[in-house]
Amino acid sequence: MRSDGDDDALSWDGDDALEARRPEMRPRRRRPQDSPRSDSAPKQPDAPAAASDPSAVQATDAGDDDEPQGLSTVALVALGILGGVYLLYTVGWVIGGVGMQAPVMFTLPAFLYQAALWLAVLAPALWFVAVLVVTRGAKDWVRIVWLIAGAALLVPWPFVVSGGGGAL
Repeated sequence: MRSDGDDDALSWDGDDALEARRPEMRPRRRRPQDSPRSDSAPKQPDAPAAASDPSAVQATDAGDDDEPQGLSTVALVALGILGGVYLLYTVGWVIGGVGMQAPVMFTLPAFLYQAALWLAVLAPALWFVAVLVVTRGAKDWVRIVWLIAGAALLVPWPFVVSGGGGAL
């Protein structure tokens, strides 16, 4: 019976070459907004402790590039749900606005009504993109709050009031 049989079953020829080409993993640096704030100056670690502590090495390494932090799973799901709500709002404004066109034409000229309809149809998409651009560096909850506020402000009332028929 061979003693290295278990090792052979878990490895392939050439694994050692792949291990040599694998890049070294570096610990991630903390962003300034993630670090705790204190009024006192940070303590300087003594030299022997700094040599053995990997976090001290990463703080002094100026060659690291800042990798942007990704969205959390909850924030990504919330953005997807709110993006879907804004898409439905756009469809609601189209249906409600076109259905309301005939009753309103006696109060507004056609070109003014068409301009207002296009602004109403584009408003949800513009709000969504504006919030994503303006809150790029902000916390996730700030972005979600602004998107919820826009969802409350941009409800397609012609569609909601008429039940989708567009006639008030």
